[in-house]
Amino acid sequence: MNEACDTRSGTVVGHESHPYHDSEREWSETNCYIDVWIELLHRAGLEVAPLLPFTLAGDFEGDQWTFYKPPHSDLWLLYGIDVVELTLWKGLVEHCAAQVGRGRIPLVEVDSYYLPDTLGRDYQRSHTKTTVGIETIDPLHETLRYFHNRALFELAGADFRGLFGLDDRVDPARLSPYCEIVKLDRVRRRSRADLRRLSLELLRTHRARCPEANPITRYAERVEADLRALIEDDPEAYDLYAFASIRQCGSGFGFAADYLAWLAEEEPAWAVAAEWFARISSSASMLVLKMARIVHSGRLRDLQQNFEEMATAWQRGMEAVDRGLAG
Repeated sequence: MNEACDTRSGTVVGHESHPYHDSEREWSETNCYIDVWIELLHRAGLEVAPLLPFTLAGDFEGDQWTFYKPPHSDLWLLYGIDVVELTLWKGLVEHCAAQVGRGRIPLVEVDSYYLPDTLGRDYQRSHTKTTVGIETIDPLHETLRYFHNRALFELAGADFRGLFGLDDRVDPARLSPYCEIVKLDRVRRRSRADLRRLSLELLRTHRARCPEANPITRYAERVEADLRALIEDDPEAYDLYAFASIRQCGSGFGFAADYLAWLAEEEPAWAVAAEWFARISSSASMLVLKMARIVHSGRLRDLQQNFEEMATAWQRGMEAVDRGLAG
C-alpha cells in the first residue's frame, strides 16, 4: 500500500476516514474505543453500521453515562473477528511486534501525552489514558502506525520511546497497560442481507438490555447537583465531566440513530426511531456548550425543558424500535 504520513497532522495520507468521523457531524469523535473500532473495520473493508445495536443500551450509571464499547461477541458474530487479552510477560514493544507480525492489531491503553494527533489538546501537555490500535510497528527505526480517534496516524523517535516507556527507569511497581489482540485471520465478509439478519438478532438482544426506567429522566434529576459542585469546587474539571456524561449520552444515541437509519434504507419504517434518537444527539450536543457556559459563568440556569424533550425522545424512540421488532 503506497501511503505517506502528513507530518503536520500525523494523519496517514491514503487512509480515508469513515463517514461517521466526518468533521461536519455533531460528534466527529466519540470515545477512544469505539472510534478505533470504526476505523479498524473501515480499513478492513467491513461495514460498520451492523455493529451499532449495542449503543441503544446506554444508561445513566449514577455518576456517569455508560462508556459504550462494542461487545466482543458481536464482533465475532458479524465479522468473525476474535478479541482476546494480551498477557504481558515481556516488553510491550516485543509483544506488539510479534502480534503485528501475525497480522493482528494490538489494542493498547497508552498515554495521549505522546500522541502527536492530539496536538493542541493532550500532546506534550497532559497525561490522559486512551486506546490505540497498532497497525504497524518498527522497533529498530522507532516508528508506529496506529488507529486513534478519527483516523490513522504515525509517530516516531522520542514519541515512540515515550509511548512505550523506553527512556524510563524500570519501576517494578508500575502496572502494565491493558492490551487486547484483534485477530483478523478468520474475517467473514458477509452479504448485506446476512449482516442485516444477524444485526437484527443483536438488536433484539441489546433492546432487552436497555434500562427499564428512562435513563435521561434519572440523569436530569442529578445534573443540577453536578453542575453546582463543579461551579463550587473545580470549574476546570468540566471537560472531564462532560466527556463522562453528556458526551457519551449524545454520541451513543447518535450512533443508535445512524444504525436505525441504516435499517431504514431497506425498511423506511425504521426512520421514525432514527429521528427520535437523532433528536437526543442534537440536544446533547447543544447542552455540552450550554452546560459549559453555566459552569464557567457560575450562574445556574434551568435545563429542565431540554432534558424533558430528550427523555420524551428516548421513550418515543424505544417505542418505535419495539414496533419495528414486532413487525
